[in-house]
Amino acid sequence: MPKILKISLLIILLISSISTGFAASSENLSVDVEEIIPISQIVKPYFDKLVVSSGTNLKEQPVIGGLWSPDGSRLKVGESINPQRGVTLHAAYIMNADGSGIRELASTPNNTNEESLTLGMTSWSPDGNRIGIYTFIPDVRYFYVLADPDKTLIKTAGKCNYTTVDEIKENFLDIEWQRDFIWNPDGTKALILMDKNPLRSQLYILDPNGFVLQQLTDTPNIVTFALWGHDGKKIAYTVYDLSKKEHSLWIINENGTENKRLDDGIVIAWCPDDRRVFYVDENFSLYSIKVDGTDRFQLSTEYFSRNEDVFSFSPDGKNLIFSSVNDGVVTIFFANSEGKNVKLLEEFPGYLFFKPDWSPKGDKIAFAQADNLYTINPDGNGKNLVASNITDYEWHPSGDYISFASSGSIFVASPDGSTKIKLSEKGRFLEGWSPDGSRLLVRNEFTDLSIIKLAGYKDPLSIDFLTLGENCKLRVRCMSEPVAGALLTLDEQEIGFTNSSGFLNYSCPAEGKYVINASKAGYRSASKAFIVQENSSESPVRSAVSEPSSDSGKEKVPRSETQTPGFRGISVVLFMAFLIFRRSYL
Repeated sequence: MPKILKISLLIILLISSISTGFAASSENLSVDVEEIIPISQIVKPYFDKLVVSSGTNLKEQPVIGGLWSPDGSRLKVGESINPQRGVTLHAAYIMNADGSGIRELASTPNNTNEESLTLGMTSWSPDGNRIGIYTFIPDVRYFYVLADPDKTLIKTAGKCNYTTVDEIKENFLDIEWQRDFIWNPDGTKALILMDKNPLRSQLYILDPNGFVLQQLTDTPNIVTFALWGHDGKKIAYTVYDLSKKEHSLWIINENGTENKRLDDGIVIAWCPDDRRVFYVDENFSLYSIKVDGTDRFQLSTEYFSRNEDVFSFSPDGKNLIFSSVNDGVVTIFFANSEGKNVKLLEEFPGYLFFKPDWSPKGDKIAFAQADNLYTINPDGNGKNLVASNITDYEWHPSGDYISFASSGSIFVASPDGSTKIKLSEKGRFLEGWSPDGSRLLVRNEFTDLSIIKLAGYKDPLSIDFLTLGENCKLRVRCMSEPVAGALLTLDEQEIGFTNSSGFLNYSCPAEGKYVINASKAGYRSASKAFIVQENSSESPVRSAVSEPSSDSGKEKVPRSETQTPGFRGISVVLFMAFLIFRRSYL
């Protein structure tokens, strides 16, 4: 019998950072660059040393990419050399948002022609305490490892407990085939699809360290896709019947109860209030259905592919846009959050690069037609040409302006395109704004990565819960450095100041919901909300979750490291081809 723990803290809300930066408007767009940080050059000596120590004599230029931590204080950088034939080499690094404090998280110096381990796509846990890394030996095993960004510890996800790259390589056949590792909204758990037989993948729940908490499904068929509900209480998933060659849509509680089949189809998304699920049928027409299996209706007969099309809710969750790309025609549709009252928003010739995207304010929708960037009002009026000859774009988290790459340079523009400012003479792709909007990660081709830091922003504080229980220990840092004298409040009541090492000990309050705030002059404040509650688990889940700052609009998953559910076709052969031959690198 597990011990009854008097108190456990489950961090369930999100870091809310108060921005002290400027706000720009269409009439008065004022954006200044403070500095450009050459991330590629910072990483280069470390990776060069790795190349030498590996003895591989690789001469190719390494590919590089990065991903912001949820609070924007750190950056995970991946660099790799992946020739068409021969040995590959991969490394993952952690550094502060200002480029300082770089250290290696994991690398593969002992790769061989026969066994080249790849460190691929990554995802931060919402609290920033763990990083999931998609890892594989091509055509042999695909799985995930969990890494601690504060240490060098890594661990295989699932039933095996291998903690070094060499140990993983020696025992990789013991690891399950794995895919679709997804954190729950508060970062306390993750779902994963896995099995020793890739044609029998089942749905499991893992704790933040990758240990199995529960197996949720045990079907003779294959679970192909799964998605958390927004509140993390339910999971929608798709099962593929190998004999009938049919997909079915199911929902299940995160504790494994109330497993229910809703309809035939492939899951696409949850409604913001979790009362409905969106999915496609065998013809890839788009549908919506209530979680009790009633009120099924069709949104569109157009062929919808989650890999190619867009399905996106407005920041307030009241409306959505979705698209189809068929026969060289792009169609963008607008509907309410249930998928009803569908209307055509825009239609034009095109294929993949159109990427309609809500402004974080919800008042504009941006999209690319050919290489032209436009914005349009949600009602279909007010279409404006923002820029031409673009290769990428992204809204600033504030929604006050939009950034884009054009003709090899980086710009920002007002939402209507009336004002434009050049930020950098070099850059073709946008790897993402930091959550507070102070820094833009930019890639020029695949070998050159840099950060454009804007003037007028204070560096952010971050709060770490080091021990949780009746006696709590907190730490406040900025760019991984301890911050002394930071004021900490609990529900606006002062609980003390951090010591010279950035720590504060305090007595845990009674059951309830609270907010911890950290502030100090010269820094951007941060807060974390948590719940104190009774917990009978022997290993209570404890974590904290990051949220965009109050002026940064909706939370977004960086495109370069995102795995999206859905695929074209219903053949298991095609599914396995996608699983085995896809290649995604940082």
